[in-house]
Amino acid sequence: MRYLVNKMTKKEEELQKKVVQFQILEANLKMLQERASVINQRLEEFQKTRTAISELKITKPNKALIPLGSGNFVFGSIENSKDIIVGIGSGIAIKKKREDALKILDDKITETADVLNDITKKSQALIQSLEKIQLEIEDLQT
Repeated sequence: MRYLVNKMTKKEEELQKKVVQFQILEANLKMLQERASVINQRLEEFQKTRTAISELKITKPNKALIPLGSGNFVFGSIENSKDIIVGIGSGIAIKKKREDALKILDDKITETADVLNDITKKSQALIQSLEKIQLEIEDLQT
């Protein structure tokens, strides 16, 4: 009995390598896009928080909705809008003056925006690589 071995041509091997490379880059791009979405949500949250803290100085409300979680709130009164309890990570929060809290938020906003910009640049580079490989694949298929 003879066994027929199907040998791939160099062109077919190159095509297969390009397809695998394309799939890997595509998966990396998807991962970066998902990460960018999460970071963008965090950035929006920081910006909303900054706006809320800034408005405390202007409006000096005496009543507020206090979040309990899961979209549930209670009415409460604000006795002191000059001191803000700021989360600094790992479940730790400290009391800061409003201006200091805003500075911390500004730093977080800047840092988060920088990370988002970096991800955007990496995504754009991956898109360019994907476009190049796609052209190479198309050339190999003709």
